[in-house]
Amino acid sequence: MAAPWSVLFSAIPWSDVIAHAPTVAKGAKKLWQKVGKRKAADAPPMPAVDPGASPEARLAALEARVAEFELRQADSAELLAQLAAQNADLVRAVDELRRRARLMGLLLTVALLAGGGALAALLLR
Repeated sequence: MAAPWSVLFSAIPWSDVIAHAPTVAKGAKKLWQKVGKRKAADAPPMPAVDPGASPEARLAALEARVAEFELRQADSAELLAQLAAQNADLVRAVDELRRRARLMGLLLTVALLAGGGALAALLLR
């Protein structure tokens, strides 16, 4: 049997998640700036390395493969930065919803107490 969502969300240390979200976003930005932005068109297609080819041809093929790997690393870093930013936005949104839920609970409690007081006043008349 699956646990209720409220139990699962209450088990998450939201204060820790919120406290670490800016650090994650900053780390992703630093990683992205370190790797740098590149376009997919900048790198040639990855050629296969022929073991029987001349050393110069093998070196050129390996250099092209390294360039392709660097391009893929840059794309991965960009994706990581986007995911970190989305995660930070999600944490902020969940925190806002949690605050609103607490406020609604407080307002409901006040309304119930006021309604109970009004009912008691009517009955004691």
